[in-house]
Amino acid sequence: MSPQSQHTVVLYDVPHDRTRTKVSDACLNFGLARFQYSAFEGSLSRNRREELALLLAGLIAERGGRIRLMPVCAEDVAAAINFDIEPSNAAKVADDPAGPQPRLAIFTGDEAT
Repeated sequence: MSPQSQHTVVLYDVPHDRTRTKVSDACLNFGLARFQYSAFEGSLSRNRREELALLLAGLIAERGGRIRLMPVCAEDVAAAINFDIEPSNAAKVADDPAGPQPRLAIFTGDEAT
């Protein structure tokens, strides 16, 4: 991450399918990585963040939606705790409480992309 860039999280709730796809594509085109279905993160300069905000606002102008772009300081990124439980194992545990424990991966901010 360059000194001028800052970790950015983009969260969105866009009800229209095509518009939601365009929002997702825009985030990918700006070099962000998806970490949940409607959530992206990556490094953006302030100017690129503002460019993305204007683009996304235009995309949802007609059909509506909610989008949040949040710059996150390096200290908070490093302190982040992420859980990743594989659905197939979680379902086994739900079906059989005595069954295998779900595989749980915990990532710190250093490991997240």
